[in-house]
Amino acid sequence: MKHIKFLVVSIFLASILIIGCKNSSDSKETSSEKTELTDAEDEWVSIWNGKDLNGWNTYFNSPFSGFDKTQKGYLGLNNPKQDVIKVVQFEDGDAIRISGTAFGMMSTEQDYGNYHLKLKVKWGKDKHVPKEKEFMDSGLLYHGFGEPGSSYAWMNSHEMQIQEENMGDYIAIGDIEMDVPSKPMDGIFYQYDEDSAFRTYYGTKLFKDERLVEPVDNFNDTYAKMYVAKDADKENKYGEWNDIDLICYGDSSIHMVNGTVVMRLFNSKKTSDKSPVRHGKIGLQSEGAEVFYKDIRLKKINKMPAELVTKE
Repeated sequence: MKHIKFLVVSIFLASILIIGCKNSSDSKETSSEKTELTDAEDEWVSIWNGKDLNGWNTYFNSPFSGFDKTQKGYLGLNNPKQDVIKVVQFEDGDAIRISGTAFGMMSTEQDYGNYHLKLKVKWGKDKHVPKEKEFMDSGLLYHGFGEPGSSYAWMNSHEMQIQEENMGDYIAIGDIEMDVPSKPMDGIFYQYDEDSAFRTYYGTKLFKDERLVEPVDNFNDTYAKMYVAKDADKENKYGEWNDIDLICYGDSSIHMVNGTVVMRLFNSKKTSDKSPVRHGKIGLQSEGAEVFYKDIRLKKINKMPAELVTKE
């Protein structure tokens, strides 16, 4: 999503997610400094095969005014005609290109929990209606559940924001919530702060229908309930690959951008019945901008990495 000061209707389109996470332990993580994680390379497994979309589902909706959802084309689940997401070649290897021409996602067929995920991401050049004048936008979805398209163009899930100047922000999409230590900023909005009290962020309805055309009357107030900003901008300059780490263990998660922790989140659960959400699909959003992803891999973990945790 966008930085608060740029918040407009199209900002939300970038990523709708549910928040609800809080650490059940009494331990505290380290401060937001660059961290070198010491993991053996042979423990990592690629969840993208580097050549096609096998093992992933695709789903596309459209918020564009006047677009006929029933027409044949790239819409729907695993439509063979879709060309929004495809594999392209770079000098340093193949990558996934998401054009952003339709709102939607690619998501793993398999559920994952208790893992450390790594990937690389960089921006392309193209932006599309209705976000052609906004920051380039995408998102890393995790603990996803429900059918693709069950929450606007995505599914119930947590979102680690992938957006220009806002990499690492959190958005709650659908029936999900997280607890994040955070402090007030820019009026009604909040920013991650590890020394502040927990605040619960949860998915809310921002638009009057699934086409994402007509926002609710109190859009900003509603958006502030589901969005929290990271504490620092660690994105590389335009044109460079960014290293993204997402670490999930139990009902807690950590967002890292280029080696720096930018947010810690706790008590992941459903908003509807407060049951814990500790696993689910992993997804990448298509949200109006050209973006490239590669080197998507993860390893199973049985605790949060020691390098990121300091006991009180």
